[in-house]
Amino acid sequence: MNQNRNKDNDLQRAIDEITQKGGANGGAKPAAAAQPPVGQPPVNMMPPAGMPTGGAMKLPQSPAPQMSMPSMSSAFGRPMGYGSDISKVKEAALKELFPIMDRVEVEPEKRFLLYQEMLSTMRDKAVIAPAYEAARQIRDDKVRADSLLYLINSIDEMSL
Repeated sequence: MNQNRNKDNDLQRAIDEITQKGGANGGAKPAAAAQPPVGQPPVNMMPPAGMPTGGAMKLPQSPAPQMSMPSMSSAFGRPMGYGSDISKVKEAALKELFPIMDRVEVEPEKRFLLYQEMLSTMRDKAVIAPAYEAARQIRDDKVRADSLLYLINSIDEMSL
């Protein structure tokens, strides 16, 4: 235990000497402490327990991985960056969701609300028939009536 304390003191003295004298930099200011890149775990400067502490420890010299933002593809296969207008991202997501809506497991009311969102965003007549089928499956008479009225109004607006 006393031997470890002496080694810690020796290490601290060496660090102090480097920072006070400029070490091998010829009097230059010491470099700022290296910080790990964002998202990287900090490098453990202390050896694991039970490992000898004598000698200089070498830190891994691997370059930081290059991080790039993933891109989204629109329904037409063109890349769409995250910096794009959020309404365009929403419209692209709804267009991609429309052909696979039969795989979405939701209650008829929620299914109709998804179709309603598609109708209001995409303004595509192809959404009307599946939205009508979803509306017909709604059990609550008032909610079903509101849904059917929404469809009627949407059809009228699209026909103008």
